Amino acid sequence: MDATHHRETAVNVLTLSTVALVLVVALALPRPSPRCPVPADAGPGGAGVPIERRHHIEPLRHLLAPLGRTRARRRRRRGVAEAMPDVIEMLVLVVHAGASPAHAVTQVRPLLDQDVRPAFDAVVHRLQRGQRLADAVAALPEHLGHHATGLADAIAAADRYGLALGPVLDALADDARADRRRIGEAHARSLSVKLSFPLVVCTLPAFVLIAIVPAVLGSLASLPDPPSRP
Repeated sequence: MDATHHRETAVNVLTLSTVALVLVVALALPRPSPRCPVPADAGPGGAGVPIERRHHIEPLRHLLAPLGRTRARRRRRRGVAEAMPDVIEMLVLVVHAGASPAHAVTQVRPLLDQDVRPAFDAVVHRLQRGQRLADAVAALPEHLGHHATGLADAIAAADRYGLALGPVLDALADDARADRRRIGEAHARSLSVKLSFPLVVCTLPAFVLIAIVPAVLGSLASLPDPPSRP
């Protein structure tokens, strides 16, 4: 009786573990949404989504919208910090080639990354409206934040007082590269936290299937058969 009881307990544990693993995998897989007819009065924001489903989607959308905006702002700040060293180095090359600060800003604008180009578009737009460069570069920190404050101050000082821009840009490029290196190191350190989810969801169930299930099956095979009844 003891052997039969142990065998039944092991089988029940194995069955429950398998069912739990199947449920986890099934919940993790994306499920296609059924195609439903769109009502004629569907608004522009609800095209393709049935009215009864929109009542459930809208609260979730409003709940997740701040999180999405926060992640977008964080991603944009990281993109600006990573792009600023390249921006300053291009300005250094153009200035050392003999261009004026205003001409340098105009020349590098088409070559810039999408994260920083709108700020330089605003500077060029202000120049075309007749503002002097020292006032127009105020658009850089307005669009890019503190990452562009030093660059805007250097260009404004060169325009107002005729100071040499090249040495200041060299120092700013060194600082920007150091900031980008620190951001990269912080991002690398955060990978251990981001990799914990696939480790738990994928590796641990695989370990159960590879290491524990064979041991349970081996234990079941080693149990003696129950005595046959006469």
